Amino acid sequence: MSTPPTQANDPGIAGRRIRIVGSGPLARTFADDLTGYGAELVDSGPGTPIRDLDALVFAPWDPAIMKPVAMADLGDDEFDEAWQQTMDTAVAACIDARSSFRNGRGCIVLTFPTTAFAGGAGYAHWAAAAEGVHVLAKSAARQWGPDGIAVNSLAVAPELVLADPVAAGPVSIATPARPEASAGPVLAFLCSEAAHNLAGQALTVDGGSWM
Repeated sequence: MSTPPTQANDPGIAGRRIRIVGSGPLARTFADDLTGYGAELVDSGPGTPIRDLDALVFAPWDPAIMKPVAMADLGDDEFDEAWQQTMDTAVAACIDARSSFRNGRGCIVLTFPTTAFAGGAGYAHWAAAAEGVHVLAKSAARQWGPDGIAVNSLAVAPELVLADPVAAGPVSIATPARPEASAGPVLAFLCSEAAHNLAGQALTVDGGSWM
């Protein structure tokens, strides 16, 4: 959980209404980070649309389902769970957020593991989904940026989301430059008004393993 904000490190999200899509460890950690900075987490119950939303965070990645499968053994079910369901959920979440933003203006942050950049042995299906989310952020930013919607992405270390990151292989042979780096403060920035100075950018917070 992030350190409570001070004048020096306050990202300016206190009181902002933020929805997190996802229920795994990464989503829960992000929820703690954002509430630690004073954000209000909101969700839509059955038949209850969200109103006056300020930001959406897409973080569905969960080690409970992100298990390695050899590429030659990938079937329709595995690819549907990883690729199709992830992309369908991401697109739907973005569209829902766009219609829920306060005065039509808001921030969308699509997260994904850096497996999208490096690939992963046994993780072709999830790496494809991660890269799909990465490209979706760029496309949405181009289309919705002129409307006042900041769409960017946040790449995190595979160790945070893969069931077996060792099986995926390293994303770098280098030693991380900042092994204790936390993605929480960067996520808070991407949910703030300041994020409107960015469009379609991918910020990587993994301690510098991927550069």
